[in-house]
Order: sequence, then C-alpha cells, then structure tokens
Amino acid sequence: MQISLPNKLVSNRTTLKVFKDYNVKLKKCLIVHPGEMASEFVKEPGLSNFYTVDFWDGTSQKDLATTLATNNYDVVLLDPSSTISLDKVQLKHINNLRVNQVSVYNLASFHENFSKRIPLAHFQSWLINSDMFFVNSRTVFLFQKRMIDILVSLMLAPFALMLVLLAILGIMCTSRGPVFFIQKRVGIKGRTFKIFKLRTMRHMPDNVNASHTVKNDARITPIGHILRKTKIDELPQLFNILNGDMSLIGPRPEKEEIVAKLVEDAPYYNLRHSIRPGVTGWAQVNYPTATPEQSLQKLEYDLFYVKNASHSLDFKIILQTIRVVFTLDSL
Repeated sequence: MQISLPNKLVSNRTTLKVFKDYNVKLKKCLIVHPGEMASEFVKEPGLSNFYTVDFWDGTSQKDLATTLATNNYDVVLLDPSSTISLDKVQLKHINNLRVNQVSVYNLASFHENFSKRIPLAHFQSWLINSDMFFVNSRTVFLFQKRMIDILVSLMLAPFALMLVLLAILGIMCTSRGPVFFIQKRVGIKGRTFKIFKLRTMRHMPDNVNASHTVKNDARITPIGHILRKTKIDELPQLFNILNGDMSLIGPRPEKEEIVAKLVEDAPYYNLRHSIRPGVTGWAQVNYPTATPEQSLQKLEYDLFYVKNASHSLDFKIILQTIRVVFTLDSL
C-alpha cells in the first residue's frame, strides 16, 4: 500500500524544485506492520522530499518476502507501536536484509533522526523502544561543556560589559524603572534561580500580573525592540553562566508556574531539567516563534537536545544563533 505525502512547508517546495532540476532519486521506504507511530511519521513535513513510503501490514496478497524482493527498498522500518509481532519467517527475511546491506531501523529512532526532535505523540512508546537519556552519565562531556561555558563567558565579558553599560544608559534615558529584569526560573534538577536580563518593557508594579510577551507587544519600549532584536538584553545572563545556573546552550528556562502547568500536561516535561538551561538552544533555532500554547511542540526539540547533546550540536546551534542575530530575526 503506497501513500502520497503532502508538502507542509514553503521551503519544501524549493527543495522539491531542486530535486526535480537535478533528477535526484527518492529513496524507497517500507514500514512493516504500521501502527500509530507510522501514522504520525508520514505526516512529517519534508518527508516526501526524500522518501516514498509503502506499508506492509500483512493483509496484502503478497507475503513479506515477495514484497521485499520485488520493490528493492532502500530503507525498511519496524514500527514498535504495532500490536502485531513478526513471526520467525518474517524475522528471517528482515535479518537477510541486514546481511545484504539494506538499512533496517526502529521507526522511533528513525523518526527522531529525520526530524531532529522527539515527537510527543508517541513518547511513551519511544521511551520504551528507543535509546534512553544518558546525558547525566556523560560526566566528561558535561565537565568539558562547563569549562567551555566559563572560558567563553570570561572572554565575552569585557565586550559584553561595554554593550550592557551603553544599553543601561539608553534604558535610563528613555523609560522609568529598574534597568534589570530579574525573575525566578526553573533550572537543572528543578532548582529555581534568578535570571538577569536588561529591561526591554515598560516597568510594571509587582502586584500586577504581567501576561506573556507577544509579537509587536505594545509594552516593549523603543530601545527594548533594539535590545531584543540584537539579543543584547540577554548579555547579563553571562553572570548566570559563571554562577553555574545556566549554560551557553540548553533549553530555555521557564517560570515556575509555566513549568507546573506543563508538567501536568506532559509528565516527561521535567526531563528538560536534566541539563543546565541555556541562553540559546535547539528549540530556539528550530521553533523561534512559538507561543505559550506551543510549548509542548518546542519540548520535542528540547528533549532531542537533552538526549543528543554534543559539542558538534552546540557549535551548530551557535552558528544558527549568530545567523539569527545578524539577520535580526527573533528567537
């Protein structure tokens, strides 16, 4: 059974045009005994740019051996969410594929690697069938990451101090109130800490409940727009990094009340607190315009980072963040 996959991103159309211009051959993919996870996977934006996807659910007139032999698949995926198990004969055919250098993957891991996020729709099945979170046991990596945080923060400190002093002068000249915005956030292991930012909005009394910032928020001051676009308002967080509360790269820290609400909706939300929060992160560069209602979608990228954190991934995030700053896009 073959399915057609709709394009969901404008950028995909460009990719498809390039593929057509250069006659790039799409890879053939077969999902064996598709379950709910397969249903989510085929909705993945951009999938149709790289793969044609067939299902084999055992109801076809062709048996698995015939299906594999006549279609010359590049990739075969086994869906762990399926309620149907492979019998001995089918397992033999799957093992023969591996012997013949055909790629055979667990669908949970393949979906994660393709999308660079961990889909929440079937997180429980993924947690059981995919590799677990090992970042806390990677003591050497975490030590190196901490040393890099300290070294880079100290190197940036003199330059950052000059920019912060100029920003403070601009804030004092254009609006009343404190120059720093200080707020409690949730960090590693669920511990709270005070995050420091330059104030970019009109000062509100402590007894006023401030709503979440939205695009083109009227409360943002003229200089606040500049500070936000250039990320200068985030520079005081170098103190948070040196203090051990934050890292350069990691999931963005959230307020306690937001975390409490999201943990109710997704108990595994706390997994993002297994690593230090960051000034920028994988979710910020991949899902920059998320609203509070889309926090769980951003969580998919945060969980991917927590599970796959590495120096190379950190470097990639830094490059994408620099691009965002210089193009004045907003994270």
